[in-house]
Amino acid sequence: MYENEERAIKFLIKAFKGNKNKIDNMERCFHSILVGNAIKDITKYEEIIIAAYLHNIINYTEYGYEDIEERFGSIVSDIVTEISEDWSLPKWTSRKKEFIKRIKLSNDVNNINIIVADKTQDLLSFRSYYEKKNNKLWKELNITKSDATWFYREIYNIALSKNANPKLLNRYKKELEYFFGEIS
Repeated sequence: MYENEERAIKFLIKAFKGNKNKIDNMERCFHSILVGNAIKDITKYEEIIIAAYLHNIINYTEYGYEDIEERFGSIVSDIVTEISEDWSLPKWTSRKKEFIKRIKLSNDVNNINIIVADKTQDLLSFRSYYEKKNNKLWKELNITKSDATWFYREIYNIALSKNANPKLLNRYKKELEYFFGEIS
């Protein structure tokens, strides 16, 4: 198991070399490692852990389904594909609406857990910028606060309805409330 995890981490570090997050200027590979570690805390299933580490490969690198399948098998590449956004849609809102529609249909709580861990890390990476510049964050991301509120809360509602892991969901809820106010 550890050998495959190490291969996945080495692969994602290579894939993301020089690729940094827009807001916190941190290498994207660190975000992916944090998401993988969060999932590793709640499951022992190797394919799910590896998919969590690789969750952003399709969205942010030159690597696609076949590259992941060749290295880690079809189960991992299927999960990564299911939780990836459709970047052929040019607008943020279009991508997010399609993504929400698709994950509402998902019956795999493991995929939902990866999404929750991913979105939690997204929000955590926004914190220091938000503390300094508050609502300018949304302008920097080219979205409205209203659209961000809708998207991140919709993820929460879906995850709640699909019985996502309570530990992950509670941490996500804390971040949601920090940015968007109390959730009832």
